[in-house]
Amino acid sequence: MKLRIEGENIVLRSVDSSDIDTILLWENSTAEPLYGVYDEQYSREDVAHFVELQQRYSLAETEQLRLMICSHEGERLGAVDLTEYDGRKASVSILIFDLCNRRKGFAVNALQLTAEYAASLGVDTLCATIHPDNIPSISLFKKAGFELEAGMLYRKRL
Repeated sequence: MKLRIEGENIVLRSVDSSDIDTILLWENSTAEPLYGVYDEQYSREDVAHFVELQQRYSLAETEQLRLMICSHEGERLGAVDLTEYDGRKASVSILIFDLCNRRKGFAVNALQLTAEYAASLGVDTLCATIHPDNIPSISLFKKAGFELEAGMLYRKRL
């Protein structure tokens, strides 16, 4: 299922095969290793397989959805992921890759659109795990309505 959600200053859209090289670059970047979750490097085949699964199966089947964050002109700015989806709750993570595209409202708009979309699927709670030293992400998620619940867990009720 192809998904396209228009926002104020961005578009969220389903991943497609044209995104493989961009996703590979982002996934294997070591620009901010402190905040990354995984240390492994992905191959192009790994990413192509991921994209194929995203195109073929629903969020309910894979428990994960990646949406590309793009400008209205089509520039890829980043991605937002819903993971650990169980029908009622999901985890959310976000990336705006290039520093020059940060602090322009793209990420907060993407989180708002993602929350609206998740709510339309019956999700009532979004969670995010944020390292305590990641002050920019904490600020972003608070701006998007998330509240600190415990340790590194931020939660938003939809």
